[in-house]
Amino acid sequence: MQTSGILLIASLGAISVLLMLYVYIFTFEHKLFFGLWFIGWAIIAFNYSLDAFFPNLLRQNHLILYLSLSSYFCANLLISWGTFIFLKIRAGIFLFFSIGIIWFLFFIFFSNQNWSDLHMIKYTYLAVFALSSWVGAAMIRSAKRYGNLALFLGLLNIAWVGNTVIFSYILKIPQMAPYIFSQIILLFNAIGLIQLFFKEQKDENERGLAHITYLTFHDELTGLYNKTYFDKKIQELAKNNDYLPISLLVGDMNGLKFVNDVFGHQEGDNWLKRMALIIQQSCRQNDIIARWGGDEFAIILPNTNKETALDIGHQITAACKSYQETDILLSISLGAATKTDREADLSKVLKEAEELMYENKLIEGKKARWTIAETLGKLLQKKDYEAKEHIERLESLAKEFARILNFSKENLNNLVQAIDLHDIGKIGMPEEIILKKSPLNESEWLMMKKHVEIGYRIAHASGEFAHLADIILYHHEWWNGQGYPQGLKEEEIPLLARIISILDAFDVMTHQQPYKPAKTINEALDELCLKAGTQFDPTLVQIFIKMITRNVVYQPKPPAWGYPGGDQC
Repeated sequence: MQTSGILLIASLGAISVLLMLYVYIFTFEHKLFFGLWFIGWAIIAFNYSLDAFFPNLLRQNHLILYLSLSSYFCANLLISWGTFIFLKIRAGIFLFFSIGIIWFLFFIFFSNQNWSDLHMIKYTYLAVFALSSWVGAAMIRSAKRYGNLALFLGLLNIAWVGNTVIFSYILKIPQMAPYIFSQIILLFNAIGLIQLFFKEQKDENERGLAHITYLTFHDELTGLYNKTYFDKKIQELAKNNDYLPISLLVGDMNGLKFVNDVFGHQEGDNWLKRMALIIQQSCRQNDIIARWGGDEFAIILPNTNKETALDIGHQITAACKSYQETDILLSISLGAATKTDREADLSKVLKEAEELMYENKLIEGKKARWTIAETLGKLLQKKDYEAKEHIERLESLAKEFARILNFSKENLNNLVQAIDLHDIGKIGMPEEIILKKSPLNESEWLMMKKHVEIGYRIAHASGEFAHLADIILYHHEWWNGQGYPQGLKEEEIPLLARIISILDAFDVMTHQQPYKPAKTINEALDELCLKAGTQFDPTLVQIFIKMITRNVVYQPKPPAWGYPGGDQC
């Protein structure tokens, strides 16, 4: 057997071991690039087998030679694709499929031009050289991520191309040494990729362990220390008097539940991250800051007296007021306590700080919730979700209507507050739906209906307006039970909700809308009459019409079948 045949058989043995290794790893990892590498090297092994055991078949049969060359190129294409997948470089199947099609079309064209077998072999190898150079350059660029091994393998790809081109194509050296060197480079490259995979797996495991270690003592969301670390540090410092005086600050964010309920937990998480940043910027380098609970933070201030601790607390409060990325004010209730006596129990100092924080929260938390709800109302008008003039007109109508109904001062206040907040849920709706200048389609209308439920959650979350939640939820219910969201009817609907329904409809009808002209007062009253007993409370409609017609000459225009509302209609 010729020396080249022996070398091919030796290469086959090495490739067989390589393929078994690919199969073994793929069994556990199920990575696509291992599958591509396996198929590619299996095709190369098949070609080597033909060349080693049936050399005359390749030399005497053009069809088999061309199939061999085509499969050899495809094998290298698959190996290249697998390498790009491994390196996480964007080069999808369409790109490699396109390269294969283009190469194949040129292959057919050249074969039809009666190129010699040698020229067809050179064409195939030049295409493989181009692939190898592309992969080599990609690996060199990936060295920053994968380290020196990736750089070395990239250079090996380039070296294989250089060695083959220079010694086999330019110098045309007949000796076997360049060929042997070329085969060694190929195998080293294939084995090196496996080594690179194992290295990447090892680095990934180490990163995972480091992350687990990090999470043991850190809060993943804010990056601050967690309660486990804080409690551990308290135990350590309780026995160490070198840090006296030592102060503790405990804080509880105001309004986080409100934000979670209204805007969702993602926005709540953003609030927590902003608060963590504010606290970090307000504290000193040696202070220990922890996220102590859901919306609670705790700070250990070593070698810090009570006055300095209070100053830091004031800095945090001031920073909250100045750090305004939204129209809703961030705030936190803080409590501070200090250990000055060596014999004092640090855990009791922590409890004292916590109790002071809760005392402050009773006042500040209530104020913060009120401010947030009030701000949302202003934001509703600022974004043109609700015209200020519309609310003012409704308030004026409500006061007059409440006087006629002989409402108590408390009921009047509740009605006015409910009017101010009845559409507060729109703040949680997509802007493109609220501000749309044309009629809503079915899906948009279904989404729009959710504003009463959002408003209900806002009122409940605020605490201060929880007593108005049902009014906000039900102000679109109909007297005949065909309204939303729950289909209540008649007196199941809260009285104030029934009143707002009438006032809101009247004001909307008598003022220009984006896609609907304003009605006259008479036309609007006719509409109320028409829908009294179906959409609106018929008794309240009668009283409302009497109120409006004191200063307006109202001449109802009854249809042939009459109105369902009552005598006035």
